[in-house]
Amino acid sequence: MSIKSRFCPECGEKTNILMESLCGSCYSNKPTVRLPKQKNVLFCVKCEQVFNKGFWMKGPNSAEEILEERVKNSLVLPPEEKIISAKILEFGKEGILKVVSKRKGEKLIREVEGKFEIKKYCCPACSRESGVDYLAKLQLRSTKNPQKFVEESLKYVKFSNPKIAKVDNVLHGADIYLVNAQIARQAARRIKKQFDCSIKSSYRNYGWDKEKDRPKRRITILLKQK
Repeated sequence: MSIKSRFCPECGEKTNILMESLCGSCYSNKPTVRLPKQKNVLFCVKCEQVFNKGFWMKGPNSAEEILEERVKNSLVLPPEEKIISAKILEFGKEGILKVVSKRKGEKLIREVEGKFEIKKYCCPACSRESGVDYLAKLQLRSTKNPQKFVEESLKYVKFSNPKIAKVDNVLHGADIYLVNAQIARQAARRIKKQFDCSIKSSYRNYGWDKEKDRPKRRITILLKQK
């Protein structure tokens, strides 16, 4: 006795298997796959190690493979479905994940949107090897009289009695490394007001704060005398 064929009420396709009253294709288009808001992997740009299972390690799996495995393990499918594979087609804040699963012997293929990022950092070991422990860097630049500009600017930096980690003399100015980002911002505002400078700030992640569960950041402030 043959199995009676049925029709999908959404697309009209004739099928022997219905899943929640739909054919496999229409069922796959339903938002039945749940993902966390975002998944990421920390990758050290210097030593190329990956932060995995609480440790910085290198190989045998790449950062992409580790991220895919994490995403696969965090997928939530309907009870009757079994995961076959999960492949990230596009990484980034607007990533795409291809999910292949099986239900009632039917193979289901979906493309799910999510945030799948490989975040580039500098691991603690590489940070220590850099030899400079700082949270802010003031870049002082002047094409008129750089030496005088640096000397006068340092007075405003030292006003708050900060701890200066290092001062590097460079072409047309100097780089001042400070251990306090707030003091660096205050000094930058004073210098800008006094010398009519243009100012530009940028941030860079250099590690991961395990206690606060967020990246550690350094600020770089460029002050350029007009």
